[in-house]
Amino acid sequence: MYTDMFADDGREYVSFTTAVFDILQKENTSLEARVEYHGPEFTWVVKPLTGLMTNTDGAIYFYGGVVFDIPLLSFLFLSPSLAPGIYYKSESKDLNFIFEFRTQIELTLLLNNDLRVGISFNHVSNASLGPPNPGVESIGISYYFPF
Repeated sequence: MYTDMFADDGREYVSFTTAVFDILQKENTSLEARVEYHGPEFTWVVKPLTGLMTNTDGAIYFYGGVVFDIPLLSFLFLSPSLAPGIYYKSESKDLNFIFEFRTQIELTLLLNNDLRVGISFNHVSNASLGPPNPGVESIGISYYFPF
């Protein structure tokens, strides 16, 4: 049961992530960087999410969706998210459609100074809207700064 011990402090966060793009298929592996904004709660654990991803091959992915910030302990959060967005491939992996969907799972630790650090795994694909649907996965380390 959700208790005050696990209550969200209502803070908004900006996160910065460094990741490896195309970690599983390794067809177009590159370095990835993301910046995200996690807004205040809509209800209980649901927060709005907007972000921008780019990689060293020039891909850009702008997305927005929701993140479920689920407290496991007072200092440990499991945060699955869903965020549709627009993908521009440049010299990076061709996902065969401009409209893509990102699903992500992240585990974060809340530090004493309200900063968070986390590890994430995500999958971006076109949900078979533009066959074929190769998809891409990334694994990353994130740092969250409250404001």
